[in-house]
Amino acid sequence: MKILILNPPHHSAIIREGRCQSPQNMRKNCIPQMTLAYIAGVLERKGNNLKVVDCIASEMSANEVHAISERFRPELVLVNTTTPSINSDIDFIRVFKEKYPGCFVAVFGTHVTALHESIMRQHAFIDCVIRGEPEWAVLDLAESLQSERPDSGVPGCTIRRRGGVVTYPDREFNEDLDSLGYPAWSYFDVTKYTHPVFNKPYVMVNTSRGCGHSCIFCVASLFYGKKVRYRSVESILDEIEHYVIGKLGIRHIWMYADDFTRSPEFVKKLCNGIIERRLKVVWWTNTRVDKNDIEMFRLMRRAGCYMLSIGGESGSYEILKNIKKGTKPEFIENTVNILRKAGINSLVYFLIGLPGETKDTIRETLNFCKKINPDYVEFYPATPYPGTEFYDIAVKQKLIVNDNWDNFMCGGNEFVIEIPGISKNELDAILRKNYKEYYFRFKYFLVFIRRIAHPMEFLRLLIFGLGYFKRFIAERIIR
Repeated sequence: MKILILNPPHHSAIIREGRCQSPQNMRKNCIPQMTLAYIAGVLERKGNNLKVVDCIASEMSANEVHAISERFRPELVLVNTTTPSINSDIDFIRVFKEKYPGCFVAVFGTHVTALHESIMRQHAFIDCVIRGEPEWAVLDLAESLQSERPDSGVPGCTIRRRGGVVTYPDREFNEDLDSLGYPAWSYFDVTKYTHPVFNKPYVMVNTSRGCGHSCIFCVASLFYGKKVRYRSVESILDEIEHYVIGKLGIRHIWMYADDFTRSPEFVKKLCNGIIERRLKVVWWTNTRVDKNDIEMFRLMRRAGCYMLSIGGESGSYEILKNIKKGTKPEFIENTVNILRKAGINSLVYFLIGLPGETKDTIRETLNFCKKINPDYVEFYPATPYPGTEFYDIAVKQKLIVNDNWDNFMCGGNEFVIEIPGISKNELDAILRKNYKEYYFRFKYFLVFIRRIAHPMEFLRLLIFGLGYFKRFIAERIIR
């Protein structure tokens, strides 16, 4: 079957990957399309004829996609979507379907998973919504279309059939992640995916899927479920050694997981494997703040871990309780201190505007950040995404003041909500003020200046930092 796998065009560079849905200008670099690469891999092994296009990395317009389609004539198109790009995605699909009415168009992503019924009801030119993780559903969908027995049903899909819409049962999450094989990076120009600090190409290596926690703002479980499923350590090590290094020649890796350190035993086994195989790689991933196993972190550092991102969310105990995070501020502080001892950089994310937020709790969070002094901090507007408890709260309490999906950016610099006692404009100003107050301090300057010991890294960080602050400061001055 001729299948076009597409990260569609967008009027501004945007990140679409699972739960990641943010403006690309946060880091000035494209991120690898791991889900598209996995889809390509499973479809390729079944003998399908594929064309894979990452319009964001290639800076490709809709007209250029149409030109490719004119030559390729796909029978099935698989389109990646997110909440902040959904309006643009739908506009693109509408025009595409007008040009190629006989082509079956399926969309996937967290937004369409949560709103699959309304998406299908409102947009008759969309033939299918793939709910949740798409790889196995895509295989069944392609087989169904080829067999000309579409009414046999495709679990995990909402499909247009004979003028109506059929919602087939949810697909059970596959426990055997090794059966996915490796992502087919051969369909991509991996040199376009460079790390902003190292200025080297990198790819993602998926280690597990699913998150067992109950944070009310997160869409991760919409894609990968709440049960954590692991790949075998041997499969991960083989992918790194024989494919990522051996075939791609890449040594910088984003270890992609919803909760990488959930099992310290798994992490230690993986790290020991990297060390024993003498795999010279630099990698980064995430950690929860309820892990205080310093030996695990030291082993991660020995295995090449450069940085860990941490969902701190708030410095207020009450806010953490409200969002069902299951952590405390002292856990965040302890984790930052442990990583400092282990020699791993820390990047802590905080959300402003969560349920129960006040000006006092925002100040409490900023003061807490200054106290623990991580290597990097990012302040995000709390954004209520469809399919989350936070979205239901925001709708019920009428907190959403900008309902244009274009503005629902995870990591954007403007709010779509306001909270009691604080308007949207005030929240926007507070966000920028927090960045200035945190980074323009002598205590943080001491953290930054340590990197002079590594001149090239220091220079790249300086360039990256200047570009980063322009987004929050210079743009506002110009306006």
